[in-house]
Amino acid sequence: MIRSLTEVQKGATFYLITLGMAVLLALFGPTGTDAIQTLNMLTATAGVLLMLLVITPDGYHRAGWAQLGLQRAGFRYWPLALLGPAAVLVASYGTATVVGALTWQFEPDAAINLAINIVIISFFAFFEEIGWRGYMLPKMATAYPRMAPALVGFLHGVWHLPLMLLTTAYNPAGNRLIVVPLFLAVLTVAGILYGYLRNESGSLWPVVIAHGTFNAVLGTLAGSSVAANQNTAAYLTGETGVFTLAALIMLTWVLMRRPAIQKEDHLAVHT
Repeated sequence: MIRSLTEVQKGATFYLITLGMAVLLALFGPTGTDAIQTLNMLTATAGVLLMLLVITPDGYHRAGWAQLGLQRAGFRYWPLALLGPAAVLVASYGTATVVGALTWQFEPDAAINLAINIVIISFFAFFEEIGWRGYMLPKMATAYPRMAPALVGFLHGVWHLPLMLLTTAYNPAGNRLIVVPLFLAVLTVAGILYGYLRNESGSLWPVVIAHGTFNAVLGTLAGSSVAANQNTAAYLTGETGVFTLAALIMLTWVLMRRPAIQKEDHLAVHT
């Protein structure tokens, strides 16, 4: 075990390990879309466990686990975690509909399925977020408190690129030269939103819910929409769309200008 790593070095080591596993998975993993995406999520959890239990001794002390943000629920931020991502995607897909890029065919039980999927997908989002906003964000914030949420969001986006560039399992539509920069921009701004939830609530759980809600609403809207051109839709909506990016920027701008819901819930992520 290495006892001399700084917090930033721990965060960087976690990232290199997790990104390396993502590359290996994209090269040698299963071909099924659901299987490889699920395994990719688990690389973040594996990276945390390696850092806490193998590479450093942090996991053998209560403080090492406490910093992950699992010990408090952050209930006051759950409404924002549910409504914020949903509003972003409704605005994105709604704008695409107004400009004529999409039409709709909703299933009768779409609302019920969405509620169920938010719970299920949030469960899987936990295994991803325990790495990014649970482990890595507090580490990077010790040196870069203001830019850490955006930095982790960007690096989180880069971690997805092996699947986007080496397989067809993730966001396959559109020219890679267009969708990859848009995707990285969306994930960077989303990182600011997730960082806000993490820092203000002192908890990882609102982030997990926000991530799960975003993916569940995205799945519902993408599955219910009919695009005249799939590539055009990819450039406008979803995780690679300019309308999604614009809506995220507006939401994060509003959040950065408003007071916290409960000041005593603040958690300085570098403690």
